[in-house]
This record gives sequence, C-alpha cells and structure tokens, in this order.
Amino acid sequence: MTKLKFDLAIVGLGPRGHYALERFVQELSRADTVKAARILLFEETEQMGNGPVWDLSQPDSNWSNVNDRILELPERSEINFGTALIEGFPSYHDWAANNPTARSVDNSDHYPPRNVVGAYLHKRFDTLLGPLVEHGIAKLIHGSANAVALTETGACVTTHSGAQYLADQVLLTVGHQPTHLDPQIEAWQAAIGKRDALCLFDEPYPVRPIVNAAKTDTDNSIAIRGYGLATIDVVRAIALAHGSFTLRDEQLCELTFTPTETSVPTIIPFSLDGLPMGPKPVTEQLDRQFAPSEKVLEALGRELSDPKLQTRATGKAFLLDAITSVIVKVFLGLANKRDDAPLDGDTLHDLIQAWIEDQARGHKYFLDTDQPPIEFLKNLVQMANGNAAVSLDYCIGQVWRHCHPTIYRSLSHGALNEDVLAEIILTDESMKRYAFGPPMESLQQLIALYEAGMLELDYLADPDITVTDQGWVLTSGDNRTVAQIMVNAVLDAPKITDVRSPLIEGLLQDGLVAPVHDELGVATTADGYVISQNENVLPIAVLGRLAKGTIIGVDAILECFGERPRIWASSAAKRAVVGSVESR
Repeated sequence: MTKLKFDLAIVGLGPRGHYALERFVQELSRADTVKAARILLFEETEQMGNGPVWDLSQPDSNWSNVNDRILELPERSEINFGTALIEGFPSYHDWAANNPTARSVDNSDHYPPRNVVGAYLHKRFDTLLGPLVEHGIAKLIHGSANAVALTETGACVTTHSGAQYLADQVLLTVGHQPTHLDPQIEAWQAAIGKRDALCLFDEPYPVRPIVNAAKTDTDNSIAIRGYGLATIDVVRAIALAHGSFTLRDEQLCELTFTPTETSVPTIIPFSLDGLPMGPKPVTEQLDRQFAPSEKVLEALGRELSDPKLQTRATGKAFLLDAITSVIVKVFLGLANKRDDAPLDGDTLHDLIQAWIEDQARGHKYFLDTDQPPIEFLKNLVQMANGNAAVSLDYCIGQVWRHCHPTIYRSLSHGALNEDVLAEIILTDESMKRYAFGPPMESLQQLIALYEAGMLELDYLADPDITVTDQGWVLTSGDNRTVAQIMVNAVLDAPKITDVRSPLIEGLLQDGLVAPVHDELGVATTADGYVISQNENVLPIAVLGRLAKGTIIGVDAILECFGERPRIWASSAAKRAVVGSVESR
C-alpha cells in the first residue's frame, strides 16, 4: 500500500470521468482554503477522456446518434490551480467550426462519426491532464481498479496487479461493465464448439473483426441478433467494405448501393419484435414541429417534480398521464398529420397510452406493423423527410425525445417509490425505438442494401434458430436460411446485479452498494454519493449508468457533460476543503 494519501480517486476516464475531473479542479481552484490537491486517476484503455464508445480508432461508419446541431459540449475556461495553468478549451461547436445559428433550419442535420467526437474529447482531456501531471497534482494509473474498500478515513483502491492506494473519496465513472452472458449466447457458444467454420461475436464492437470475417468468404451469410443502432453500425461497416452508396433521388431521399465485387455476403438481422428504429426528422425545421413550447415543458416539469404527486404515485401512469397531454397538444398542432386523424383530445389520449403499452398495436393512425418490413422502413423515411403525413406513433416518439431532459431532471432523486421508478424507467427504455432513433440516412442505407440483395428482411421477427454443422439455421414460416457468422448486437441493460466485474461484485458483496431495484442500479444521494445497504452515505460516489434508478437518463454524451457531474464536483470540492482544513 502506498503511504501517500490522495484527496480524490477517479476510476474511469471516459467522457463522464473526464468532465467530472475538469469540474472538480475548477471548483477547487475557487476555494481559498485548498493550497494543493492530490488526485489519483485510473483508466485501463487507451481512450483517455473519450472512452471506448468514442474510440479514436473506430471506423467512420460508426456514427454518433446525436447531430452536430445539438451537440452542445461547453467550452472550458482557463483554470489557475496553484502552480498549474490549465488553458481554456473551445466548445465542440467552435472546435468543429460548426455554428448552428449560422446554418439554415432547412439544412439536413449532420451526424458526425464517433471517432470525430472522440478526437475532440481526447484532445480536451489531454490539455487538462498534462498540466495536472506535470505539476504533481494528478497521478495516472494505466490499469484496472479491481476493488474499492472503506477505511477509517476514506477508501482504499486496489488495482489488478494488487497495488493499493488510499484516498479520502472515490468517484466511479466506469460506464459499461461485463455482465453474465445471455443464455442464448451461452448456448450458441457451447453448440458451435470446435466447428471452425462457424464464427460467433458476442459483442458488436469493435466492428473490424466482424468486417474481416465477412470479407474472408463473401459467400457467407451474417446473422445479427438485434435491430437497433449497433446493428446499423455493423451493417454499414460490412456494406462499405463491399461497395458504396450514392444518392439516386435527392427529393425522395433515395440511395443506391453499388457492390465493388461480384459476390457479397448476405446480412440477416432479427429481433424479438422485428420492428425498426424510427429516424429523427432530417432538418431542424422538421424537428421543431415536435418540440413542445417552453411553457408546456415548464408545466410538465412542475407536475413531474411535485413531491406530493410523486409520493402518491402508484405506477407509470404518473408519467404517462402528464406526458400524454403534451403529445396530444403537439399532434393536434401538426400541419402534416393524417387527414383522418382524430381531433378529439380524449380519443387521442387513449390511443397514445394504448400504443405506449403495446407498440405492435394495430390501428389506422399508427404505422401498420404487419406490412412488409421494407415498406415499414420506407414509411419511416418519408415521415422523417417531410414527404408523408405524420402517424401518431411517430409523433409520440419524437415528442418523447424532446421531453427527455425535463423527465430526467424532474424524476431523478425524487420521492417516487422504487417500483414506480422501475416501471417508468422500463417504459422509457421501451420508447427508445423512436426517441433514440438513428439519422434518416441510416434507414435509407438499409433500404438500398435490401434493394441490392445484400440485406435479408424475411427473418426479422423472432425466428426459430438452431445450430448445425452448416451454421445457424433461421426459420420463419416457410422461409429457411443458414448463417455462418452470428453477431450479438443487443447491449446489456444497466442492471447492477447482473454485472460481473470484480470491482462491482466486491462492492455488492461487502454491502457497500445497494440496488435501487432488482432491475436497476445503485442508490445514490442527490450529489452522487453511494447509499450503502445499511443506508449510510459513503465516501464513494457513482456517476453514470450504474446509478440508473436513482437517476434517469445516464447514457447520453450530453448527460456526461451535464448537471450531474457539476453537482457532484461542487460537493466533492467542499469535502476536500473540509478535509484540508481539519488536517491542518
């Protein structure tokens, strides 16, 4: 164990740990009582400040799901911290020379490759870390932290190699953690055994090994478990390794895929319901029609954050009743909605809530989930580009997306009981198909690949699957096909009890963290500090997806640079100030 004791240890230096460190140093620089600080930093990857999601080495085919226009990562002001001068760093918009106010609202939104955003985050962090290390304020441990234990005066962090470090307080910003394999994936692993001709990828990232496997034998078929954003990334990467997309009709937003080879692999996605994600509107002007007014959002926030109403809530209806009224107002105000759409608020209210309960529900005001999958994709694209009247389900998802910041702010650290909160979070997760949809161009590409014969859509909805010597045999009705490569593109949910990393398992076993609910993450205070199983507040804080349940909305890049790290940093700096005063 090292004799030096640190004021703070941060485990995980992705975007959230990056911004938390930045804010902590800013807060301390304003405190007259702190003359020096010692900060310990742990990161096991090479992606310092940006994390694996924004990996610098990933291909350009991995797109951000947040467009440049709303990617508001604030600038960093210059920080004078003792002998260290940390220069200011521009906002993302200034760094990327992308001024949203200078562009037409009719321009198509641009979704940058994730490696571009990663480059911004990495450079910003490098200019923060450098002066801190140079002046002896920060010490970087390039490795994993495997355990955190309490001591009489703080906490002890143990690394993979067994080295131990003492700190007054610890912040965990570890992002995605390994979990138990899904039983279906485990069964497939066992079934393929030594069948060398078959290849199973239990994760969609990185995509390069998948692309390489598909290039080895272009007669192979690739099945992809999932039909969401990760699947789109994998499909796009494979496609671009075998051809290119060109614009066929600008007005109709149609693409053509042209193979560069005589033989290309077949890609076969599938999911439980077989329903695609709905794309975001293609321009700011089209997107504005789904945005509730500030007045409406303020009223929604007041209702959702009311502690008396939260205490009385018995289920997700607490949220649904409030947000449905908002959706009704927006839908009635749309200029291009279906001609036969009901104009009665009560009727709309019932239809909206019924669809949220069952998104496969059939009704003439919703997109027909029984139509051919290619027609479903085309309908979504036409609505996203303003070439078709808006269906009620598409409107629900887009309004929900605009309400997200209000929902997250109003319900995090509130008075809702754990079962109600779990219901609400699971409902919010179910809305991601529309509310977290991809750029419209992603669906255009899927359509082009289908038309080129490279994308197979006959097995989308929960096919029967068996493993033979020939590969994964997928059967749907009278259709049957075989895939030699299988990719799991379903990402783990933030369920703390399923996590299988030594760090989190140890905290659970030692009773230092307690799940908010069986399906959710750990309990924390409003400023991010862990509430243990015996309800003590610990000198250990958690920000991010492992705290999902106490807070809502944890995965987005905008949340990493949002209010939660700022609130934590203010409290953490005060603790550091108190500690320094008491120690003198």
